[in-house]
Amino acid sequence: MQNRFQAKTLATLAAVTLAGTALTACSTESEDAAEGSGIIATTGVWADVAAAVTGEDVDAIITGDAVDPHHFEPSAKDLSRIKEAATVVANGGAYDAALYTVAEQDRIVHAIPLLDHAEHDHEHAHSDHLPESLDELEHAWFAPSKVREVADAVAQRTGGDAGVVDTRIAAIEEKLASVPHVHIGMTEPIAAGLVWGTELHDITPEEYVKASLNHQEPSAAAVSAFLNQIKQGDIDMLFVNPQSTNSATERLAAVAQMKNVPIVEIRETSPAGESFLDYFEKIVDQIVEIANNAEPSFHHH
Repeated sequence: MQNRFQAKTLATLAAVTLAGTALTACSTESEDAAEGSGIIATTGVWADVAAAVTGEDVDAIITGDAVDPHHFEPSAKDLSRIKEAATVVANGGAYDAALYTVAEQDRIVHAIPLLDHAEHDHEHAHSDHLPESLDELEHAWFAPSKVREVADAVAQRTGGDAGVVDTRIAAIEEKLASVPHVHIGMTEPIAAGLVWGTELHDITPEEYVKASLNHQEPSAAAVSAFLNQIKQGDIDMLFVNPQSTNSATERLAAVAQMKNVPIVEIRETSPAGESFLDYFEKIVDQIVEIANNAEPSFHHH
């Protein structure tokens, strides 16, 4: 039964976009504490958000950065803990579907729409760099509004207080809204939710974006076009995921360094010992500083 479920899950995941994971170290070693509180998260990032609301440690099934959630094979114990929890905090989409699909849907707090067992073959190659809805972004934790939505939902279910999260997210949104118009490139679309609705204009070559979304190797032509943008000074900063590199991303980062193009590292997981909200604030502060110091140019909107 479990093998059939895993096979189906993996088939689903293979067909869907995923660019990475977002996990932090679990905030507590005590499974009893998590089970006692009646709330559990699929990953460390969402455990951090929930803990900021409840004021208590929230356990996560997938912790650390050793495993990609898309390939995570839950144990019978993992699935049992998900089933038994009164509230499951999940990302949604294909990202952590191997876990949340065993829970009753009305117990799940999620950032993006849930998949059911039968969903598969969803096409993610968009003609535009950003899809039409934040619900289509797999990395929902980098979309400030999604973090707020999850925090508010956790507060409603648990009687906690989302005020701290709301305040910190509002400050992040305010900072991002103040960013002047600059051009960015992304070696993978992990930060799509962060740049959504801002003046951070993603000009990554379309062919490269499509390959990245579909987890294919970008063509030599796509990489060359991206390299040329960097060499010609068209890009003000380059977003790189240091936990997901290949020869193409390494070349792009090397050329950016050579051309003094600032590199923003956006990890799939918060660094060990750092909460997700702290990490999110740090990334945004870095982006704002780079954007404000970018040389004025004749970028077209």
